[in-house]
Amino acid sequence: MIGDWIAQAGLLGLTILVLFAPGLLIGFGLRLRGLTLWASAPGISVGVLALLAIALPVLGIRWNHLSVTVAVVLVAALVYGLSFLLGRRRWDPAPQPPERRALVLLFAGLMVGAGLNAARLMSYIGTPTAISQTNDAVFHLNALRWVAESGSASSFDLSGLLGGTTFYPAAWHAVTSLVAVDLAAIPVAANLVALVTAAVVWPLSVTLLARVLSRGDALVTALAAALSAGLMAFPQLMFEWGVLYPYALSLAIVPAAVASTVVTVRAWMSAPHGQRLALAAGPALGMLLILAGTALAQPSTVLAWGALVMLWLTSTLLTGIRREGARPTVRWTVIAVGWLLLALVWLALAYLAGPVLWRSYRGVLGAVADVFVNSHSLLPAAWAMSVLLLAGIIAAFRERRLRWLIVAWAGVSLLYIVCVGTDLPVIKRLLTGPWYGDSFRIAALVPLVVVPLAALGLAMLLRWLAAVLARRVAVSTDALAGLALGVIAVVGAVSIAVAPVVLLRVADETDEQSRYTMNHRSYLSDDEYALLQDLPDLVPDDAVIIANPSTGAAFGYVLGRREVIPRTWSPPVSQAWDVLSTRLNDAGEDPAVCEALAAYGSPEYVLDFGIGGTGPGEYLMPGMTDFDDRPGFEEVAAEGDASLWRITACD
Repeated sequence: MIGDWIAQAGLLGLTILVLFAPGLLIGFGLRLRGLTLWASAPGISVGVLALLAIALPVLGIRWNHLSVTVAVVLVAALVYGLSFLLGRRRWDPAPQPPERRALVLLFAGLMVGAGLNAARLMSYIGTPTAISQTNDAVFHLNALRWVAESGSASSFDLSGLLGGTTFYPAAWHAVTSLVAVDLAAIPVAANLVALVTAAVVWPLSVTLLARVLSRGDALVTALAAALSAGLMAFPQLMFEWGVLYPYALSLAIVPAAVASTVVTVRAWMSAPHGQRLALAAGPALGMLLILAGTALAQPSTVLAWGALVMLWLTSTLLTGIRREGARPTVRWTVIAVGWLLLALVWLALAYLAGPVLWRSYRGVLGAVADVFVNSHSLLPAAWAMSVLLLAGIIAAFRERRLRWLIVAWAGVSLLYIVCVGTDLPVIKRLLTGPWYGDSFRIAALVPLVVVPLAALGLAMLLRWLAAVLARRVAVSTDALAGLALGVIAVVGAVSIAVAPVVLLRVADETDEQSRYTMNHRSYLSDDEYALLQDLPDLVPDDAVIIANPSTGAAFGYVLGRREVIPRTWSPPVSQAWDVLSTRLNDAGEDPAVCEALAAYGSPEYVLDFGIGGTGPGEYLMPGMTDFDDRPGFEEVAAEGDASLWRITACD
């Protein structure tokens, strides 16, 4: 397995380049340095690429590597010009270089976190060519082919995949389309972006948040990096459930967005009046770009950013950490306006998400238990992280400026409890509606708070232990920190080796295998996959194929590189489709079928992947199967139970 991933080293390098190069180039012009630069770079890249994806089609420019490279260079040049205009020397005071011990600890922590996150995700996916056997994967992979063909990755154009004209956040698709150098590489590109998101972007992002909140505490910073792999709820869960590629990318850069916001506000509040713009402009623009990437990947994560920022800001203002001369009225106004804006955005997203909510499956007491042992959404309990969380709550409570983190943990825990433990329609929609009442999405928010808290707790315990041991032997906190990082690495590696694939539980059901495993039990079987791969040799380039999309046949658009109706997992809602789904196999005897086919461009071929199913996202379509010995159909090819037929009834 590892050899298969190594074979994709070139494409992996391109993935890192796409996610980091624009952000590093622009971030350097914003006077960001060190960990701040590297942790902010992916978020800035996502934001810039998502905005360029919207702008280029307006200018009549196709989305490709050349146009994007030129556009990024122009944006960077604009940023550097702005830097000199505001006064490069005053843009950001030269930071003191970190101590060597701090750098060593940080590097070690990042290696531990990155290694464990990568190992867990690669073990679950299997090979880089594997495809998530889920409904959402059909849409996302097909969307990447649509981007390549249409030349647009705009959030205002992506719904064109389904024939629509509505807004759809397309930041993930813009990024991943630049990794998919050809149509055959699309599944690999999706997996490599997932890998870099989990193993590089997330650890850097949450590490920066921990450093900013702890005001540069090297021990807390390094421990947060290592503990970034401590909970399966994120990033791992988002690549199992859904699959939620855009949500995972968006959530991975939220900590960097929060950290950039805190840095911006601190710079503004602490700077002399005449230097505020010069000192705050860099981190502020970086924050806005990261926030744009967050919103254009998955808007609901903006609420996580807003809630964390407002909790921090409220705590900061109420504890008197403010710029000299500020009046209480100003502070209360800022707090009130901030919370009001957050509430309005929250309500708007809850309304736009619609009334569909997942039903409860745990009960309140069970949900509370999940919160304290970090077994959200029926994941295995994370006992060590839970102990460190409790220690972190104690550490945060002892330090007044960090108590808001406890409130943040309580808040996200409340969302989870309401989601899985209650069925109160109004309250549930108001609180969890922006996440569709989906406990898996809400569970993924938990590590945003738990990882920094756990790092605070472990740092407190290590310092206490160092003080106790110092009475008997000469031991430093750094030595204990190194030992702790080693223990985290060993325990994490052993847990992954013992259980390389932790199967996902959904209510009373449990997955039988990884959702990337393809066989006769999976969404797309081996035979079906083989037939889709052969489509270019079986039908002309301009051929149109119809099928029951919930059988996995809609993958034919990306895998078979042929037009398939529909292009997503859900069927169209129309009278014509009702006729086809129930009576297509009667085309030779029922003229109404040919009329219905005409409503969809008169497809010449149909894929028979079976009748379908009755599970979530599955549909029974008896008219799109059993074409044997039916007049008006001619078999083109077959792989096991999967077959392709030419529709001759309407010739």
